[in-house]
Amino acid sequence: MAEDNSLGKLFELLSRAEKEKDITVRDDQGDFAAFLDTAKRCRAKGGRFRLIDTGTFSVFELEWLAEAGADIYTSNEARPNTAEIGLLTRACSRGDAIAAYFHQGPLTRNAESDSTSLLFLLGIGQSGAHVYLTNRDMERSSSDLAELAHACRSAGTRLVYYHHGRLAAGLEGLGRNGAWIHLSDSSLEFAEDTRLFFDVIEEASAAGAGLVLHVEKGLEPTLLRDIMRAGAFVLFATLPAGRDSSLRPLEQRARRRTLDFRAHYLYPTFMP
Repeated sequence: MAEDNSLGKLFELLSRAEKEKDITVRDDQGDFAAFLDTAKRCRAKGGRFRLIDTGTFSVFELEWLAEAGADIYTSNEARPNTAEIGLLTRACSRGDAIAAYFHQGPLTRNAESDSTSLLFLLGIGQSGAHVYLTNRDMERSSSDLAELAHACRSAGTRLVYYHHGRLAAGLEGLGRNGAWIHLSDSSLEFAEDTRLFFDVIEEASAAGAGLVLHVEKGLEPTLLRDIMRAGAFVLFATLPAGRDSSLRPLEQRARRRTLDFRAHYLYPTFMP
């Protein structure tokens, strides 16, 4: 019975690989053989196979998958071990894949062996993994973020930071150090926010990264046009504008710009 279930999952994944360019699955939604075959199939078609690591597989199994071209999306909850992340990043390099590391919880000044410490996360970034952070549940130190962004950039990877709430001083320094920054238009409450916002766009773009604006409430077309001209990526979460709306050409222009898959965690429109 277990064998029948395994074969069913394999056929389902291979069928998806034939129809879809990119596939995202969690590690408990199939077995190793199915994931390995699907990763190879996706890579052969020029697509990407993204595996969300929750700790089901050993690091050695993940290495096999990464070498077959699977992008490994993991976290400090699933894989709180710098040595394992180092093995994964090297395997990803051999398979032309990426290791993406989402840090949840606080950033402390504890010893490097503590997975909540900044030193630990600096080691993750320097090992070759892309690092993802959010301030949704807790405040983040701008100096810690800038240090982390610099470490990632020096290692040839990136820090991707999701900012919730009003814009804060220090974001321009974060962009200057090469971080990709995501934020919502709800962060632009006052005129001084808009001035800082354009500074952040300029700094991030100059560092070879960028700013991603998630339009959830809606902004004036003139301001949106200026934002896009400044170089920001704009993702609309609002209802599509009408045919005669001045927003419509801006939406069309935004859709023509493709955001690098490394510049977001799994899905471009999601703000964790």
